[in-house]
Amino acid sequence: MFNFFEIIAKHKRHHLFPRLEVDNRSRIYTLLAYLLAIISLHILAMVVFEQLPIDDAIWLTLTTITTVGYGDLSAQTAVGRTATTLLLYFGGIFILAKIAGDYFDYRLERKQKMITGLWRWHMQKHIVIINAPSTNPEQYFLRLIQQFRDNPAFVNTPIQCLTDQFPNGLPSKLRALDILHFHGLPESQEMLDAVNANQAEYIIILATDENNYTSDSQTFDILHRLVDSKARAKIVVECLNDDNRNRLLAAGAQSVLRPIRAYPELIVRAVVAPGSERVLEHLFTHSGNYTQRYDIQLEQRPWAEVVSTLIHQNLGIALAYLDAQGELFCNPQSDQKITSKAIFVLVREQDTPSITQITQSLMIRSC
Repeated sequence: MFNFFEIIAKHKRHHLFPRLEVDNRSRIYTLLAYLLAIISLHILAMVVFEQLPIDDAIWLTLTTITTVGYGDLSAQTAVGRTATTLLLYFGGIFILAKIAGDYFDYRLERKQKMITGLWRWHMQKHIVIINAPSTNPEQYFLRLIQQFRDNPAFVNTPIQCLTDQFPNGLPSKLRALDILHFHGLPESQEMLDAVNANQAEYIIILATDENNYTSDSQTFDILHRLVDSKARAKIVVECLNDDNRNRLLAAGAQSVLRPIRAYPELIVRAVVAPGSERVLEHLFTHSGNYTQRYDIQLEQRPWAEVVSTLIHQNLGIALAYLDAQGELFCNPQSDQKITSKAIFVLVREQDTPSITQITQSLMIRSC
């Protein structure tokens, strides 16, 4: 019951703030209209009752209402002084002060909304990240956003997340990475519109709970709303149940991958090079292929020779090696002569070569 009322409260809260924003601006505009009317009436009064030229009447009105009061001009007749008292002293100056106060209040409220994720940013060609991991969302976002920022294509790309995490605003470390936040749940088209999903270039839908298969249902719902609204973005989604992978692709997703929270680079790969995330995912999930370590010694052997030998022998693909000091080198130059105490080979799960086979193929001795 508590969760139900909490959801209702959040829903009302997000409907309330845009209206308050409109009300504040409307009130300021109304006061400005009253102020303009008062200024116009006083200028007219100065022209009619004080016989002032229009420019002098404007000057006298503005210096009086702003309380500057140079004293070079002033109302001389009783009617003119009465008009100044009623229009400017009792009306104009009060309204001007009220406008200034309301404006500063509006600015403070606007800043607070920006901090707490209740401000609608008008963004285009940006990245939208929907949902957040159920545990340690700050650390995950830090790593994910940093991976995007480390990619030259996304150094300056605006990024916004839509999540009910961070109710008090994004942590300072996340704000330092220039990520914006809208606090809410993607439960309606209104929430998706709040992050300008239709104008986004990429949309990433994270699983709400990486340990609960029912998260796929919410992912389907969000994807359906995006497709119905004709979102033009490339959509990457997380999927827990492999049976749903093809269904999500058919529903409009460009890339589908499992939630692997320890390696957010998968998300970035899915955006930058669609399909490469599947290769990495297979390595992580030990599905068909995996990386095997072989403790064998190589002495000044060209890396290209090691790779080509293993491929020709149908034993696997050499990916990296450890040198004599234990330092790891991944994908070295093909003409580099290496000295190693171990090599890492991508092998097939159903046909994993033994260390003897690798040793004999390279005609070296085992460690």
